[in-house]
Amino acid sequence: MSDEFIKVATLEIKDEIASIKKILESCKDDSDVFKNSESIEKHIHKIKGLAPMMGKTGLGEIAALNDKLLNHIIEGQNLVGIYSTLCESSVFMDQSIHGSDHSSQEIKQKIATKYSKYLD
Repeated sequence: MSDEFIKVATLEIKDEIASIKKILESCKDDSDVFKNSESIEKHIHKIKGLAPMMGKTGLGEIAALNDKLLNHIIEGQNLVGIYSTLCESSVFMDQSIHGSDHSSQEIKQKIATKYSKYLD
């Protein structure tokens, strides 16, 4: 990808992450996430698409997992602990887009273990 694409995509992802963090700051628990799931999912979905195109595979994988979980919530399923999962994911995504080399493996494993029945 061109340098210009990477620059624009990075700014877009930073904006999406900031929007997710703002929504999560207004939430206190899982029930608040359920109420805001469609808004959060729209931002996550954009990150899921852009991140892999710019070489941020781990970021894209975390976004994809969260996108799948949020779609289950939108369909009416109650995912216990999703608030803390999304908060932890947003911290990882923020660090990732700002250049941190933290591996996504730990958070992917945590999500996969906690929500295995929703991710198959």
